[in-house]
Amino acid sequence: MTWTAPARPETDSDSDDVTAAVERERLLLVRCVETAYESLRLMPGMDTSGRTLVWFAGHLLQAHRRAAGTAESAPRE
Repeated sequence: MTWTAPARPETDSDSDDVTAAVERERLLLVRCVETAYESLRLMPGMDTSGRTLVWFAGHLLQAHRRAAGTAESAPRE
């Protein structure tokens, strides 16, 4: 039988902070996809679904993070 240290219990404030951060990130992603969709929709001949939408929304998300000074703003290739 081995002994393991008890896990640090998550407090309500930790859980609330995580929930709020996830919700902010989700709303930002939704806004980026919405902006990308509307922009592509206005361009003649552009497909508003698929790879182009994902690519454009990803770049908008990076721009938002760069503007906010978030460490995750570096492009991933």
